[in-house]
Amino acid sequence: MTILVTRPEQESQALCDALKALGHHAISHPLLTIHPGKELPLLPSLFSSLSDGDFIISVSQHAVEHAQNFLEKQNKKWKKGVNYIAVGQKSAQQLKTYISDPVHFPTPSDSEHLLALPVLENVTGKRAIILRGNGGRDLIYQALEGLGVKVTYCETYQRQLTSFNGSIKTKEWQVKNVDTLVVTSGEQLTFFTSQFTNTDLNWVLTCRLLVPSERINQIGQQLGYQHIETVGGASNSDLLHYLSEHHHDGTFK
Repeated sequence: MTILVTRPEQESQALCDALKALGHHAISHPLLTIHPGKELPLLPSLFSSLSDGDFIISVSQHAVEHAQNFLEKQNKKWKKGVNYIAVGQKSAQQLKTYISDPVHFPTPSDSEHLLALPVLENVTGKRAIILRGNGGRDLIYQALEGLGVKVTYCETYQRQLTSFNGSIKTKEWQVKNVDTLVVTSGEQLTFFTSQFTNTDLNWVLTCRLLVPSERINQIGQQLGYQHIETVGGASNSDLLHYLSEHHHDGTFK
């Protein structure tokens, strides 16, 4: 078994290194690069619009990292007295290094379980800022708006997808016995699949596909993947634990 990891470069290489240390074969193939978001300058005014008990929701580590970098350069601080929510445990831990307020996060790490958090009960009239990349997490926005929350997006980072020659990569990966794919977002999975011709795609769709949530599992099914497994989280620790517990012999049932 060889595992193809498509995470952004830093996370991808870290996961590959950890897998190799456990005796797995792994290849890093980042699908995107991460850059500062165009709405970072809005952060101070957005934070000042919040009152005690309002919400700041971070969708990823990148959202936290780029927000922190901007605030630090501007000599600004994170808002105090609000409810902080992170989509995953890793981004929650990162937030906790910068703030003293509690950080709420769901298990499993996805939008659906985030919306079920007790802190989001009785929220009519509250405000929420969602720190995200260029697009995504519309379910959180729509659900909170339906509960009577005034929601604002803030693009703190940008994802830029990187095209590749699917035909060349298919041959390369087949030689290296790739049979497992790690893809952690629906956007990346759709983009990855679009890079192959029909002939090459026939092989890709037979690979074991690991995704973090049922929502992305459904996208994979719609795209035609035949062997999809839901990990239950998008962090490297979630993926590493799952791969360690669910090693297989290269055959599918």
